[in-house]
Amino acid sequence: MERRAAPRGEAAGAAPPRPRHQRLPRDERRDQILDVARRMFTELPYAEVSTAAIAREAGVQRGLIHYYFGTKRELFLKVVQGLTATAAVQAPPPDDRMTLPETVELCVNLFLDTAERNATTWFAALDAEGFGQDPELLVIVNRFRDRTVEHMLAVLRVPAPTGTLRAVLRVYSGLADAATRQWLQERTLDRAQVQTLLTRSLLSMVTDIAPALEARGGGPGRPLEAGDRLLHAAAYGNGEPDGLPANAGSEP
Repeated sequence: MERRAAPRGEAAGAAPPRPRHQRLPRDERRDQILDVARRMFTELPYAEVSTAAIAREAGVQRGLIHYYFGTKRELFLKVVQGLTATAAVQAPPPDDRMTLPETVELCVNLFLDTAERNATTWFAALDAEGFGQDPELLVIVNRFRDRTVEHMLAVLRVPAPTGTLRAVLRVYSGLADAATRQWLQERTLDRAQVQTLLTRSLLSMVTDIAPALEARGGGPGRPLEAGDRLLHAAAYGNGEPDGLPANAGSEP
């Protein structure tokens, strides 16, 4: 039987030719590169990701990454900016049917979901890994914290939040970072333990610690402000003088 000659340019056993790069509109190509960068920065430490590797995964020339985003650092900043924007809007809308402990637990669960999906990128952002304490990166992270605080205040239905309460919630965000690090990096706590820690801590901060700081700042005997009274009543409506309501202490 006569053997068919291989097509011109095709050697026996050679891999098929690589498909030519598909032409995409500018915005789609940019989004494609950003998606690949987001995945790689999430899966690998900052130092192990290169623009050459991102270009290879995205199927583009390396120069196109520099054209759209600039340096690796600038691309990383864009990834972190997108991550923080997404994470900040994960808080559910206010729901009058939910109790305060239920709302707090839901917020914590959503935060932990986001942290688990994006652990490597998030910790790289917090540590400014790979290029020191980058001021632009710190601005992005701090803006994220501010947005998160405002979302928390809205979800917790605080009508007149004070500067003290906002400061307490900023402190809580540092606790949340440390707790998730113990879970996802150090492996000293599991998710259920971190959820209990953060849920109880947040409930205590908004119903007990923040009002106590407000009272101390305003002098002995200063009455609770409207927002403080609302939170305090939601947590201690059963008349318990201290500690969490009975239904807030149950395991998730």
